[in-house]
Amino acid sequence: MRLRPTALLAAGAATLAVVALSPSTASAHASLERSVPAANAVLEESPSEVLLDFDEPVESSVAEIDVFDSGGNQVEVGDSQPGADSSQVHASLPTLDDGVYAVVWRVTSTDGHPVSGAFSFSVGVAGTGGDDLVAQVTAGGDDGGLGWWYGVARFLSIAGAVLLIGGGWWAFEASAERCPAVPRSRRVQSLLGVGAGLLLAGSIAAFGCFAARIGGGDTGDVLSSSAWSDALEVITGRMLLLRALLAVLLTVLLVVRLAGRGAGTWWALLALAGSVVTLLTFSQSGHPNVQEPRALWVAVDSLHLGAAMLWLGGAFVLVCAGRSVLTTDEGGALARRFSTIAGFAVGIVVATGVAQSLKLADGLDDLTATDWGRLLMTKIVLVVVVIAIAGVSRWLLLNDGAGSIMRTLVVEVVVGIAIVGLAAAMVGQPPRPVVAAEPFTATLTGNDVIAALTVTPSVVGENEVHIVVTPPGGSLTEVVGVTARVSLPAAEIPASPVTLERLGPNHYSGVVTFPRAGEWTFEIVVQVTESETALLSTTVPVG
Repeated sequence: MRLRPTALLAAGAATLAVVALSPSTASAHASLERSVPAANAVLEESPSEVLLDFDEPVESSVAEIDVFDSGGNQVEVGDSQPGADSSQVHASLPTLDDGVYAVVWRVTSTDGHPVSGAFSFSVGVAGTGGDDLVAQVTAGGDDGGLGWWYGVARFLSIAGAVLLIGGGWWAFEASAERCPAVPRSRRVQSLLGVGAGLLLAGSIAAFGCFAARIGGGDTGDVLSSSAWSDALEVITGRMLLLRALLAVLLTVLLVVRLAGRGAGTWWALLALAGSVVTLLTFSQSGHPNVQEPRALWVAVDSLHLGAAMLWLGGAFVLVCAGRSVLTTDEGGALARRFSTIAGFAVGIVVATGVAQSLKLADGLDDLTATDWGRLLMTKIVLVVVVIAIAGVSRWLLLNDGAGSIMRTLVVEVVVGIAIVGLAAAMVGQPPRPVVAAEPFTATLTGNDVIAALTVTPSVVGENEVHIVVTPPGGSLTEVVGVTARVSLPAAEIPASPVTLERLGPNHYSGVVTFPRAGEWTFEIVVQVTESETALLSTTVPVG
């Protein structure tokens, strides 16, 4: 059975059907939007739980929330539980004594990226040393190079898929009868064998590294059964393991075909199904898995990767087949067919790549602000180079014959390998600048009044405000009242009041919404006595 371009369309339709039946989720690399207690909050009473709210869905089944007291001792907390929606996790707390506490959290976003962070809060009288406590309990949190090895494993997986799936399509199905010398070539067979080995080894290594990363980043967990069990609770872990199993299936099919027993319909259908689902495992363990509508963007990414495999795999096969094959009539026909189909494939790669980039980065304004954007720009330059080389190859093919394109094919393959490496690296980078939930803190003084201000997380949108006042008579002397207002003079936004609620003696809390980034003026008016007031002011950077 020979797979025509119509079969590729059928494979694309199958991809759309599979992902359309997959459950939708809500952009890549979750970041903490808010927490309860808020970072640097001063609470009158012990909180009943720790709640973390992220800007995208996270895998609550493998989330970890740890709490430490001022001595660095771990507090026994409840197991992490899902919150009101898929972007929240929480854990119950015992009754805490007065003092400073640190919360250390670690979650995995739905696109498979582990994210961690820490913050402090106080119970009772405002404490000091929160930053030192956080630094103490998070010391030694390096992943031991797991992130780098995970990237290498991704590269090996993608490269293996290009050689085995893309190269296999050209070697066996597209050209078996037109140019039988290609699948019989020892170099082509070795190429497919290398592809099978890379896909299998890369998939297994990626699964082990992923399991170790979500388990806390210890390299010793790469082969840990408990870490593997945790990884299988996450969609990315399941996709990585499925890819390894599919690599075994495709390797067996390769061996069967090389042995001369796999020319039937059953072999072609299994190879096609295994290839399509392998494509899906890449798309459903990366950035497209958290885009909306999920089915559409997983399909777009699968089409992008499939077209790239078809183009680059064919180039590898022609290079391995050699000039002696290309100079034959059958080899020339194969080269011309590759040139035509590869032209369409590169067009699909460019179109789907542009669409994904615009979606993931939410426009092109911040490309230089992230590693992902800088890698993308490098990738674009290389793609333009490849298109230029392909144009030269096409001209040589039509004017000087297939034997003349060997050098340009080699350059095309080399640049293609670099593009695959960049694609693998981009999977591990957030497409948008990650806004950390870093609170703004300041100690304001004026008229012998001291006010400790905390704005969390100091970003555009809703923020929590805490104000603890110490009047001239000391912390035991209670002030009459506290009001606050914010303004943005640079944008001519006038002062607007901040609604505050009294939580306890000299402790006020409220919520303020910053509609845009900028240097906001935050003013606190302390009514010290019925006849005495103090105006304190600071600038809060919001961005």
